[in-house]
Formats: sequence, structure tokens, C-alpha cells
Amino acid sequence: MAQYTEHTCTLPNGVNMFYTDSGAPPTTDYTTLLVFHGTGFNGFCLTPLHQHAHAHNLRIILCNRRDYHGSSPFTDDEIAELHAGKKMFQDRIALQTAWLLEHFIKHENTPRPTDDGKKGGFILMGWSFGCSSVLALLSDPVAIPAQLYQTVEPYLRSFVLDDPPFEAMGHFPPQLPELYNAFADPAYTTFEEKFANFQHWISSYFKHPNIGSGDAAGMFVAKPSPDSANSTFSRWTDEEKVRYSEQAAAVRADLPALSPAMQATLKGQFHSAVFSAEVVSSHFPRTAILYISGADTVYPAMWGYMASSSMYAAAQARGDVLRPMTFRLVEGGNHFMHYDSPDVLLGEIVDCRK
Repeated sequence: MAQYTEHTCTLPNGVNMFYTDSGAPPTTDYTTLLVFHGTGFNGFCLTPLHQHAHAHNLRIILCNRRDYHGSSPFTDDEIAELHAGKKMFQDRIALQTAWLLEHFIKHENTPRPTDDGKKGGFILMGWSFGCSSVLALLSDPVAIPAQLYQTVEPYLRSFVLDDPPFEAMGHFPPQLPELYNAFADPAYTTFEEKFANFQHWISSYFKHPNIGSGDAAGMFVAKPSPDSANSTFSRWTDEEKVRYSEQAAAVRADLPALSPAMQATLKGQFHSAVFSAEVVSSHFPRTAILYISGADTVYPAMWGYMASSSMYAAAQARGDVLRPMTFRLVEGGNHFMHYDSPDVLLGEIVDCRK
């Protein structure tokens, strides 16, 4: 059983951010891994990471994004910005993330990175759609005041994109017929049934026929047979399903990001954070990205990995100035590696940053 404590941090603008904390290991050079969760699942579903934190010399902070348990909801005006695809919605997330990091620097005695850059400081990680929040911090220097940036930048060692779906980067969907949509499955009539089906589907294991081809046709994109999908969700107790899941927050604060307007904004955000020579050279220039996915993950996340790695390889071949980015595909991993294989996931993160 993972041991952790629960806390709320109040940011300078009055917004509350709820988080769980593994506590610091008994060292002076530990790294703080701060994590944002995905759509429909709050930070409690990532708590298996806590029990392995100290073995990897980590302090793990699992932060609930706004509208989720314990954190302030977005205002109606902010939700209107989300629906309209306004960049200022993401810029505000970047600012609030920087404030959160500043809180731990000033009030939690966060160790500075060691001289070799291999220990201490922060690793900022997004899981699933939470990656869109992580990328916001990297994408636009104007979003963060200079003094705040100067406080945070020396501490921020690296970023982790943990199995984001293609929508988190604004990628176009795979051009394939019969893409399964868990919310549109006619076998389920009420939204509650559709949401539970989505949770079962997204946490299942999929054997993709040929992802090494780099072609969308190499993915499994159909509806899985009921007896073939050993989902993480199906192994949770009813109490765990209630504790980990937040349908209302997903509907209000995440699903509107799938609109064409916000998808265009997220596409620009990903390009700026990774491919803009000006941003890469001046905004967190020492900060690299680890992009990690499970080889058995659901197709939206697999397509995110395939499309992103293909774009990056093409830019490298052109000789473009890029943010350093490592792609790692974990054999046997699904979209919920943090739950089913937490020690493996943390090992990948720590090993890549050494």
C-alpha cells in the first residue's frame, strides 16, 4: 500500500491546487517528480508511484488539475476561452504551473540540480492529456514573468510526456476506416455507460500488428473483443473506480479541448515547445524531453507516439534546431503503466535522465 500525504497549495491568484506527496527521501540530492494526470482520471489513480519513490531517490507530487478533486474549478470565462480555443487558456496553465514549482522551491526546500545535472531539481511529467499542461510551460516565454522564470529555470531538469494521445499535441487523427470511438459505441446508451466503457477501453492492452512500420495501418484500432481486453479498470474495486474517476471534470474541463479550435492551439503549442528554434534556444534551453509510451497502449496514444517520433525524425534529418527529445517504447506497457508497472515506469524515467 502506497503511503502519502494530502495537501493543498494556494497560488498567487487564489487558485487552489490539490496534491498528494510521497515525502522526501532521506537524501540531500533527491529529484522532485511533479505529475499531472489525464482526462477523467484524477491523481489518485497514479498513487502506486508513491510506494516506489524513495527507491529511485524521488519525491513524487501528484497534482490534480483544475476542476478535479480538491483543486479550484475553472471560471465560466476560462471555460469559454477553452471552447473558443484561445491560447490564453494554455498560457494561464503555464503560469500556474510555474507558480506551483516556485512554491516547492521557496517553501519545500527542493534541492537544486547537482553540477552534473543528474540529480536534484524537478522533473515535470504529464500523463495522457495532462501532457498538454506540461507542454504549455515550454511553449511561450511571454506567458511567464521574467522574475518567476529566473526562479524556476535553474531547478527544472527535464520533462516527461507519458503516453499522450495524439490530441494532446494537436496531431491529426490516423486516416483509417473504422476507428473505434468508445463514446460512440451503440452498445452503450447512457453517458455513464459510455464513460465506463471509455475507462475500460483506454486502460486495456492491445497487440498492434506492426507499429514498427511507422504506418497507421500497423495499429489495432477496432473494438476489442470482450474477452481479449484485460483492462486495468476492470481490476479496480468499485471503491477505487469512484475514487480515481471524475466524469464531470472530464466533460467540463477536458473534452472541449477536442474541438477544432483548441486542437489548432495545441498543435501550435507542441510545435513551439519542440520545433521552434527561437523558443528552444531561449526558453528552458537546458531542458530536454523524454517521450515514453507503452507498446500495448490504446491507439490514440500509439498514434501520438508514432506521429510525434516521425515528425521529430524528419526535423532532425533537415538539420533543424530542436529541443532534445528521447523516444522510449516500453514492451508490454499499456496506457496505465503508472498503475500496473509503476516501478518499471519510474526506472525508465530515472535512467533516461542520468
